[in-house]
Amino acid sequence: MKILDRYLFRTVATATLVALLVLLLLELFLTLLVEVKSVGKGSYDFLAAIRYLLLIQPQRLYELFPMALLVGSLLGMGALASGSELIVMRAAGLSLTRLTGSVAWAGLLLSVAVVLVGEFIAPPLEQFAREQRALAKGENLDIRSGRGFWARDGEDFIHVQAVRPGVRLANIHVFKVNSDARLEAVTRAEGARYEQGRWLLEGVSRSLLDGDAVQTEHLTGLAVASAISPQILDVLAADPDELSIRDLWIYVDYLERNGLDAQNYRLALWRKALAPLTYLAMLVIAMPFVFGPQRKAGAGQRLLIGLLLGLAFFLINYLLGNVVLLYGYPPLVGAMLPSLLFLGAGFYALRRLR
Repeated sequence: MKILDRYLFRTVATATLVALLVLLLLELFLTLLVEVKSVGKGSYDFLAAIRYLLLIQPQRLYELFPMALLVGSLLGMGALASGSELIVMRAAGLSLTRLTGSVAWAGLLLSVAVVLVGEFIAPPLEQFAREQRALAKGENLDIRSGRGFWARDGEDFIHVQAVRPGVRLANIHVFKVNSDARLEAVTRAEGARYEQGRWLLEGVSRSLLDGDAVQTEHLTGLAVASAISPQILDVLAADPDELSIRDLWIYVDYLERNGLDAQNYRLALWRKALAPLTYLAMLVIAMPFVFGPQRKAGAGQRLLIGLLLGLAFFLINYLLGNVVLLYGYPPLVGAMLPSLLFLGAGFYALRRLR
C-alpha cells in the first residue's frame, strides 16, 4: 500500500501546488493594482512595490492554502476518477475510508510545511515589509488606521500617536490613575526608544496633580520599565490573523494581565492552533464530489465546486467568529465549529455513498 499512498500523495500535492500557484498569482496581480496607486510617494517606486509584494507572499500562501488544498484535492482526485483509476482501486478492495485516509495524510503532510511557514517565516517578513514600505513612503508605521493606539500598563493608561521604523515611538502621553480612579499624573514625551528592557523617554514634560495644585517638571530623558515590549508593538501593527501563535499568546497574556478584552486575539490564536483541523475538513468535504455522482464531471465543474465550497467555509468561519465574540461564547467554539460542521457534512456524505 505504500506505493499507492505515494501515488495519491503525488497526485494531491501536484494539483494543490498548481492551484496554490494560480491563486497566488491572481492575488499578486490584484494587490499590485492597488499598490501602484502609492508609487511615487517619497522614495516608494515600482521596484519597492514589487519587493513589498514579494515579501508578503508567504503570508498570502498561508492564507490561501485551505482553498488551494480543497481545489487541488478535487482536481487531483477528480482526474483519477475520470481515468477510472479510483474504480480500479475500489475493485481491488480499497474502501472509501481507506482512500479518504490516504488523501487526508497527503494533505496533512503538506499542511506541516505550510504551518511552519505561517508560524516562523510569514509574520517577520510581513512586519519587515510594512516597515520598509512605511520608511520608503516617509510615513510612520500604520497602527489602527494611523490614529495611534491606547494601551494599559498596570495603573498607567498610555496613548502613542505613532510608531516609527526602528522601534521608536512618537508623541506619547501617559496617564497615571490611582486605585480610586483619580488622575495622579500626566506625562508627555516627544519620543521614546527601547533599550535593555526599558523605554527611554525623550523630551519629557510631567505634571503631578495634588488636589487643586499642579506641579510641572521638564526632563531631558526618563527611563521607564513597562510591560509593553517591541513584541507587543509588532502585534498592534498587524492584524490578528497575520500573527504567529507565539505572538498571539504573548499579547493575549498581556491583555488579560491588564484586565483588557482579549477575545478577538484569543479567537485568532485558536484558529491558528486548529489550522490542521481546517485542512482536514477541506479534504474530507471534497471526497464526496470525487466518489459520488459528480465523479464524471469536468475539471471546470470541479474547480467551480471547490471555489464555492471554499467561499462558503470562509463565510461561515467569519460569521461564526463574529457571533461568538458578540454573544460572549468561548472563542474556541468559534474557531472549531466551522471545521466540525464541514467534517460532519463530509463524513455523512461519504457514509451515504457506501
